[in-house]
Amino acid sequence: MNKLLSLSLAAAAAVSLSSFSHSSLAQAQLSGTPDELREFLHPRPNTVNINGEGELTAYKDVAKISLMVTSDERSLSRAMEVNQALRLELIQEFVAAGIPQQDINNSKFSSSPQFGLFGRNPNSFEVSARMEIEISSEAHLQLLAAAADEHDEVEFESTAFEHSEEDTFEDQVREMALQDVMAQKAYYESSLGLELKAINFFYGGIRQMSRAMPMAARSQEMAMDTNSRGVTTSSLSAPAVAPTFDEVEYQTSINVVFEIVDEN
Repeated sequence: MNKLLSLSLAAAAAVSLSSFSHSSLAQAQLSGTPDELREFLHPRPNTVNINGEGELTAYKDVAKISLMVTSDERSLSRAMEVNQALRLELIQEFVAAGIPQQDINNSKFSSSPQFGLFGRNPNSFEVSARMEIEISSEAHLQLLAAAADEHDEVEFESTAFEHSEEDTFEDQVREMALQDVMAQKAYYESSLGLELKAINFFYGGIRQMSRAMPMAARSQEMAMDTNSRGVTTSSLSAPAVAPTFDEVEYQTSINVVFEIVDEN
């Protein structure tokens, strides 16, 4: 009996020791999210973020003008002839004023019958054609506005301004932002005795901020200025037909992440 008791006690002790050993090993296991484990196993280097900005101002130097020419005649063929004749007359006038003919295009043509209140047959036919003209001076803008004022059939429909050197300015403003980053990097390295190595960057894209000044506002400013010197204010009543070439500002920002590779 004593031998059996001794063997039972020894077996129980072995089982208890084995259970304790497994419990100890279980407590030593790592737990957490993948990012937390990655940070524990591969700690990130000391980093610093440097933000650089670039800004340039220019003027939109190209305007695309849309003129709608509308003719109303008793027959469709006559309406088409009158419309074409007027457009040819305008083109000759614009070319004579210095607008290249390749910058004048007919972009849309439409026709529609006009009916009376009780008739089934059309009383007349309306023909409309849109002219797209690209100009690069305010004098030509005034010329197109005058054509719309002179002819009842011509409507000054829309104006869209563009900057012909947009791609060049975007490259320049990006370069300015990078130069700003590198200038700050050099300053921190020399002042703090650090060595910084770029490991990542974040680009904010190009932002264009336009500031337009309508011709009405400019005309009013000129009239107020002349009035202060005793000149009549009749120019205040002159109607404005289109905005002038507006200013555009290019802005961007670049954030570069640097690793501190030498803290001495």
